[in-house]
Amino acid sequence: MSEAKEKSNTKSGARASLGGISKYAPLMGLVLVVIIFTALTGGKLLSVTNLQNMANQVMVTALVAIGAVFVYGVGNFDMSLGGAVLFSAVLGAMAGVKTGSIVVTFLVCVAVSAAIALIKGIFSAYIEVPFFIFTIVLGSVISSVVLVIMGSETTIYLKDAVREIPSFNFTQMTVINVVFLVIYFLVCLFLFNYTPVGSKTRMMGGNKVSAKQSGINDKKMHILTFVISAIGVALAAFILIIRTRTIGSQTAGSVGTDVLIALVVGGMPISGGPKSKISAGLVGALTVVVLNSGLTMVGLSTALIQAIRGIVFIVVVLVSSFSYRGKLLPR
Repeated sequence: MSEAKEKSNTKSGARASLGGISKYAPLMGLVLVVIIFTALTGGKLLSVTNLQNMANQVMVTALVAIGAVFVYGVGNFDMSLGGAVLFSAVLGAMAGVKTGSIVVTFLVCVAVSAAIALIKGIFSAYIEVPFFIFTIVLGSVISSVVLVIMGSETTIYLKDAVREIPSFNFTQMTVINVVFLVIYFLVCLFLFNYTPVGSKTRMMGGNKVSAKQSGINDKKMHILTFVISAIGVALAAFILIIRTRTIGSQTAGSVGTDVLIALVVGGMPISGGPKSKISAGLVGALTVVVLNSGLTMVGLSTALIQAIRGIVFIVVVLVSSFSYRGKLLPR
């Protein structure tokens, strides 16, 4: 009897140790990717210039992914995030050109992303159909509407504004990016880890029926999580506008996929629940950007880079599916 109990305790201890290690697996993966590509590029990956480049590149994916943790956390699978960034950036850039005001540009980005978030939140709360199907359709609709709005113009240039909109050099842009990201990350981290918003989000993702029976207003939470996510979308759209100073119909085309890969690589169960964590958005986005930068620097083609990204994503999904016992994908 004591021998059986000892074996049971040994197994429990082993599972606890594995659980503790898996908790830090995403961060260990990021460190490993950095080490590998630092060696392959002869240290160029960590040069000052490339670090600044990566800091600028990671912003859009990280901002959207951090906010998306709330949406995915309650169990919603959103495939329209790239379209939301595109629509906000296009209308924000148009407003900037018409008014010559960087403030108006920012406010329009916020208003547009908030409007899209409310539509998605209301649909998720009140319409009983698979949400991810709705977001796939919504993404296509947004892309079509953007083409109609832009008409014969393929690109919007801030240089055409009625008044000159301030431009920022490389270093200034890096500082702006870091400030935006740090503030948004800390706010989301506080909300998710230290307020009822975060605990309710995790409860809903874990078991919607139990969450509702415990008194959680699920409709309100669906809308609120999308509104929080909309802030990240708006910041990402604004960053794109002032950094590139040109917005086209293909802007943010890969954001939706990059965010999904970032969340999974960062250790986020896409079905949400208790294992959801804000750090997944940031760690995953950093890993994706380091991977992209490293693969580019070693001379691989865009097609091959996409293929490798896909393989990495599939491997992470397979490994994670064992850890989360099949709960990685949306129910």
